[in-house]
Amino acid sequence: MENHLAVEGLLGEMKNNILNLLGESERSMAELSELLSINKTAVKEHMDSLEKMGYVKGFFKKAKSGRPSKNYEITDKGLDLFPKKYAELSTILLDEIQKTLGQDQLNIILGKVADRMIHQAGFSDHDNNLTTRDEKVEKLKNFVQALNRMGYYARMEIDGDTVRIIRHNCIFYELARTNSKIVCGVLGTNVIGESGEKDFKITERFSDGGNKCVVEVGI
Repeated sequence: MENHLAVEGLLGEMKNNILNLLGESERSMAELSELLSINKTAVKEHMDSLEKMGYVKGFFKKAKSGRPSKNYEITDKGLDLFPKKYAELSTILLDEIQKTLGQDQLNIILGKVADRMIHQAGFSDHDNNLTTRDEKVEKLKNFVQALNRMGYYARMEIDGDTVRIIRHNCIFYELARTNSKIVCGVLGTNVIGESGEKDFKITERFSDGGNKCVVEVGI
């Protein structure tokens, strides 16, 4: 079994082996017992546990003769445990777009991506004419709430005429490790720019080795 699952240490070797087998094909209780060299009672205990966690689901399959047999298949949640190459694919896509269309067009595309993401998270910059400090602070609070819906684990600090938006998670972390100029520079800047505030600077980045990303916004 060569695949190392995301929660292998928590599930244990036997459950890891079961998920690998089901990743190849649905299996009956008898097949799993034979392939794993354990009795059917032990197989059932593992399957009951995996089924409760939502990683597999059981179903009955009509046999050529006799009663239907209990079979198991992996669920989408179970498949999500297997290694993925999303960051690698995204890196290649960004590189090819940059080579084909140029940096300016890539920046435009990333700007549109940022716009869609923040609006899908429920933030809309309807009013660009906010003038009072309290109005701007309230707007930034709504923006931080949208960031949290996106998974950033963000919070806001107010210090005089400066608002700090501190993000404790980077939803692009794996991609940013090898593409910090594009992800932290262009895309990250565009995401913050969606707040409607133009007077801001990024003072800390995950890609620089920190454990948070800090943006200072002047109000």
